Amino acid sequence: MVQTLPSIDSIHNEEKVNAISINASGDKVLIGDCKGSVFLYSLDEEGQHLEKTFKFSSAIIEVIWHNEKFLVIDEVEGVHMYSQDGEVEWTFNLEAGGAKAHIRQQITVLDGIGTLRYLTFDGKEHPTNYQQIVSFEPLQDGFLLLTEQSEVKKISSSFEEVYSREQRGDIGEDIVNYGKGLNSTWFVAREGHALVPGDEEALEIEFFTGNKRVSRSEITGRVRAFSSKNENQYLGLDNGSIIHVSDTYELTGIHQFPYAIRCLELTEKHLLVGTWFNIYGIDLATNEIDWTIEHKGLVEKIIINKNQTKMLFFGEDQNDWTEAEPVGICSIPQQPVEVDDSFLQGWFEKEVVFAETNPEVVYRNVDDFESLLSEGEREMLSDSDRIEEFAFDALSDALNEISHSIEDIDEEEGDDLLSMLHESSEVFIPPSAHAGDDQTYVLEQGEASLILTLDASNTNDPQSNIVRWSWLDSTGKEIATSQKVKVRLPIGTHQFELRVEASDGVLTTDYVQITILSSDS
Repeated sequence: MVQTLPSIDSIHNEEKVNAISINASGDKVLIGDCKGSVFLYSLDEEGQHLEKTFKFSSAIIEVIWHNEKFLVIDEVEGVHMYSQDGEVEWTFNLEAGGAKAHIRQQITVLDGIGTLRYLTFDGKEHPTNYQQIVSFEPLQDGFLLLTEQSEVKKISSSFEEVYSREQRGDIGEDIVNYGKGLNSTWFVAREGHALVPGDEEALEIEFFTGNKRVSRSEITGRVRAFSSKNENQYLGLDNGSIIHVSDTYELTGIHQFPYAIRCLELTEKHLLVGTWFNIYGIDLATNEIDWTIEHKGLVEKIIINKNQTKMLFFGEDQNDWTEAEPVGICSIPQQPVEVDDSFLQGWFEKEVVFAETNPEVVYRNVDDFESLLSEGEREMLSDSDRIEEFAFDALSDALNEISHSIEDIDEEEGDDLLSMLHESSEVFIPPSAHAGDDQTYVLEQGEASLILTLDASNTNDPQSNIVRWSWLDSTGKEIATSQKVKVRLPIGTHQFELRVEASDGVLTTDYVQITILSSDS
């Protein structure tokens, strides 16, 4: 048994997710994927709702909310600013595409060839002199820049260089990580190189106040993630260690995980840790794990909204043969609940469909059955008389032609012809829908509903002719177009119809009845 958060939602994307963002109030979400699509969702108590889809010519690099507007950075075209309603306000083309962005008093963008760009909120550029930049990190009073020469430079908010860190070691060093510390401090995590063993080859972290180095300490691993807020600062290492940094730069290990730490986020009460397929909530007061969430992918990023009410996370399992992993959505202020380990990924299955159970709706008389049909089915119905007449005439003509021809064929030629026809023809075998066997379930004490899977995988399709699946509830409403679908069913008797369409347009159907009984039954 493990502790987890009781309510988690998920958004299933068809392609790998590259970027996510949530607005300050936590009711709008942006998702950008590797194929150039951006999806705008709204969140409410009933779940998530897709509002708009935006399509770009290349992979999405970043999506950022800012004052109810949002910015999209793609790999080829550049920077796009949108209004709250999803209307494009301006686009700034980058010849080399976008690589990273940050919004504060201005829009800071790193393009694909390492040039730092400065844009105003109306899409105008103020030139800077910074090139050959690998990446950057924001500070309270400016930015840190990492150059291609492994230099770390500090610049002001007006893009003036105020400090350049001297490199150490005769043969150089690698800057493993760098970023904001507590208040006005910042840090550089390095890995030194040396021809012979010595202090320059150590894994170290340096802390700076302003333009002065104030601390230097060895660490046991490479810094892969960091987060600082209020009086708390934490580092996540590639050896699975979580390190707390005090205001006097003392390093204290608070937890050891078996896998590398990939991301960290701080709330008022918890340190959120992304490692392997899990997210852990560590209590800041006790350093104990309060809860865990198991994702379907290796957790790559965790974000929270400004009001700290919502948490979003994503990642992929690095398996090209599986579908894209979902984006997780979770309300932070929840009391953990104890569940079985096997339940932890249950939230990330395909969408659960709530079946109609109102007797007045389910058992109503429907005279106009055409309203339950799809547009294609209605067209087929309207043309049925014409199709039947045409098919009958064509069949009669073909039979007459064959009978006349047979009179002129001797026995030997006839045998050869029949043999050839048999060898060259392929008999079309339509699929046969199978919705599954009728089932009855008894709820556990205290349960009001049950999540089940409607499974049509036993449908007979010997020639792989199925082109479309369709599940309908008892009202005739289509609830899914996949072979399997999860449904949440309350107490009662529920009937579902499975429709299977073959490549020639033939439809076959089957029905399944599921009965849910209370524990008192």
